[in-house]
Parts: sequence; structure tokens; C-alpha cells
Amino acid sequence: MGDHSDTSGNEARQLRTRLVGSLRSGGVIRSGAVEAAMLAVPRHRFLPEAPLRSAYADDVYVTKRNSDGEAVSSASQPAIVAEMLEQLDVRLGHRVLEIGAGTGYNAALLDALVGPEGAVTTVDIDADTVRRARRALDEVGSERVRVVQGDGELGHVDGAPYDRIIATVGTWDLPPAWWDQLADGGRLVAPLSIRSCEHSVAFDYRDGVMRSRSIVSCGFMPMRGLGSQEDQTVELSAGRIMTFHVEQGVEADGARGVLDSRGATVWTPVQLKVNDDATQLSLWLACAFPGYGRMSAPFGDHGPQRLLVRWANPAVVEGEDFAYLVSRRTGGGVEIGVRGHGPNGAALAVRVADEVRVWDADSRDGVSLQITAYRKGTGPEGEPRFTVPKRHTRLAIELAPDKVGLR
Repeated sequence: MGDHSDTSGNEARQLRTRLVGSLRSGGVIRSGAVEAAMLAVPRHRFLPEAPLRSAYADDVYVTKRNSDGEAVSSASQPAIVAEMLEQLDVRLGHRVLEIGAGTGYNAALLDALVGPEGAVTTVDIDADTVRRARRALDEVGSERVRVVQGDGELGHVDGAPYDRIIATVGTWDLPPAWWDQLADGGRLVAPLSIRSCEHSVAFDYRDGVMRSRSIVSCGFMPMRGLGSQEDQTVELSAGRIMTFHVEQGVEADGARGVLDSRGATVWTPVQLKVNDDATQLSLWLACAFPGYGRMSAPFGDHGPQRLLVRWANPAVVEGEDFAYLVSRRTGGGVEIGVRGHGPNGAALAVRVADEVRVWDADSRDGVSLQITAYRKGTGPEGEPRFTVPKRHTRLAIELAPDKVGLR
């Protein structure tokens, strides 16, 4: 294990200490091991182009864009980095595979966590990213980390079986190589997309089945290569910049221009307080409706009612019908409603509103969902609450036992 000490001066150490302290006091960092690793590894050394204060801000930092100006590589927000490391629960001596090298910062943290008896391999499809990560890791003393150019869908068989696998790119599925290369009793943490709703899921792998133990809302750049899965974007109104993002396989033409027609609103009356998180409800609706997607109004054009969430508002398309969540202010927060458009939009709005009520009754106050992943061709004996089919896997989703949490 190399020397992770910072040699650039007191300001960097002070900023790093302040960032880690904030993450600890906010409950994001919960273990001494993750705290020590984030204090030891100098994040700014992996972001030489960034101002020092930007390197230690709790924010994402884009490091590479394509010819269209779209971000293709970045340093993830420190809060989600810490949260996913807590989910992963790396121990001294572990063998760890990382999918998505990024700047190399996360691999350096993993190197600090596994210690001299462990091993870290990070794989990235982009040659520039691999070179950058290798250079930065060498400069901070993490020479032992193996940096490999390759398609993350295939993992890296040389080094398997791994005690831990972590993906730091958004993935639509859990590819066969990850199952084959994870040791029985090991853990996989991946930002998994369920009908355009992305959460970092920590799966425990045993006897050929993966069962979630924690689910954390997140947002990552999507995987490229064999595991890529493109979304489609539909314009909801000819006169307003409002869009609907949904999985490629969904028949979404019915949503095109649908907001130009008259609609009807159903109030639930489920309420969210001012600081309540809507991601639990988003995941519930994504599991319940195959046509679930994300509706965005980037310039605040919310239509007749205010959207519940501005950038990733829950919405559903079925044929020519479209329904989306809206809100209105109450004394302690907001009441959730559903607005429907299309020939049978009012009926679809009623069905979505019914699921909001079920979620409120069954999946609040610490109760959440548990995701069990089965390889293609296998599955649960009974009928789960929700089933989400994938290319390589089938997800069975139930109300979680008390020991399983959604953060």
C-alpha cells in the first residue's frame, strides 16, 4: 500500500477535514474506516484542473465531455462516494473490482480500505480515462491498484473471485460476468436503473441469488459499451419545454404533445412534509408501472399544477394516455395529486393515485422495498409484489423486512 498523505499544504487538508466532518455529522459517513480513507486520500490530486475549493465541494465535477458537449466522465459527489462505500462494507484483505475508473479517486479510497493484503482492480472502457486514473493513482502512492481498459459489462476475470464489486456508472442490468466473478457471500453495489428510476443497490450474493440490504437514491452517467441502454425523450407539448424520459423499449408516442390536450386532476390526499424525500415514492411507482418515466420542466413551466419534483417528476405513459404527479401546498408541506391526459387519462390518473395511497399506507415510516435479483431462467417460487424483467436478470420486489432500509 502506498503513501496516501497529502503534501500540498494546509489549505487542502483543512478543506478535506471540513468536508469529511460535514459528511460524518450529516450521517453519510458512518464508519471509522470510510472516514479514515476519505481523510487520507487527497481528492484534489485527482482533479488537478479544479480549483482547490471545487475539489473539496460536496458536488460532482465533470472531467470529460464528448464532441456534443455532453459529460461522459466525472468525479462523483463525495456524499454518494461515501454512501456507496458504506454500502459496500470493504474489509482489510478484500479483493475488490470497480466498474468505472473515473478519476481514480474511488479506487484510491478502496486501496486504503483493503490495506496491503487486499487488491483493487478498476476497469474503464475509455482509454483517456484509464491513463488519467493510472497517472493520478501513481502520484498519490496507490501503485498497487490495477487499472484495466475494458468493457465493464465483462468485468475482469483475472483476479476473480472478488469479495466486493462496485459499479460507479449507471447500469440497467446485472450482467452475467458480475455474477460469475463475485464470490459466494460477497457483495455487489451498483447504481441500478428500474424504469428510469436510479438507485444504488447493495446486493448480498448467496447461493446464486442477490438480495438487497440497502437502497440509496443516486444519479450516475450511464454505462457505455455492451451494457449501454439508451432512454428516449418525448416532447410533451409543442409550446413548452417539458419532456418525458423513458426506457427505449416503452411505447411512448402517446405522450408526444399530450399536454396540449385537456386534462383532469385527482387528489390523493397523501402529503409530504417540506423536507420529505420523494424518491421512495418514485421507486414504488417505477416498480408498479411498466410505462414509468421521468418528466422534466427545466425552466419552471409546470403547467396547470405544480410538479411534485422539477427535474425527475414521476410520470406514466400507457398507449395514448399520460399521467404525472402534481402537488399543491398545505399547511405542513404539499399534497400529492395526479393529472391525467389522453382518451383514458382520467382513469390512468385514478390508478396512479391509488398506488400513491397504497405506498402511503404500506411503505412509509421506515418500511421500504427489498429487491431480489435472479439470473435469467430462474425466479421466485411465489408471486412477488412487483416483477421487473431485464435482459440478464429478473427482479422480484417485495416490502422489506425491518432490517432492510431505503436511504
